[in-house]
Amino acid sequence: MIVFCTECWHETDSSHQICPRCGANLAVNPHTYEEKLISALDHPLPAARVRACWLIGLNKVPAAAPRLMFLVEADPDLFVRRAAVQALGKIHAQAAVPLLQSLIGQEDHQMEVEARKSLHLIQVIPPGSEQSSEG
Repeated sequence: MIVFCTECWHETDSSHQICPRCGANLAVNPHTYEEKLISALDHPLPAARVRACWLIGLNKVPAAAPRLMFLVEADPDLFVRRAAVQALGKIHAQAAVPLLQSLIGQEDHQMEVEARKSLHLIQVIPPGSEQSSEG
């Protein structure tokens, strides 16, 4: 079976005890669950990054806010960026308010909808104002 090293995300065979790239012990991972979730935001597979965003939002991991904000701005996958926007709202990331506000009025209507929802969760947009300004 193929597995990813949780330190460097190198793909390797599950029979290895040590990562051939970085030397990490694949049998033991000393990181907390929250640290593992944040680390998973760097996973090479977009679906894994989306899942990590969802779990971060579900588990309310505020320490993930800086990394989520980076994903919103820089991840090449649209679904990852949207998932990061959703997670920022669920963790009530006040620091993300300017970034989320900058997404209002952008070309991607669904991203704007998600940004408005997140701003509402952070309580920046009054209830009932979630509709696009386009009408």
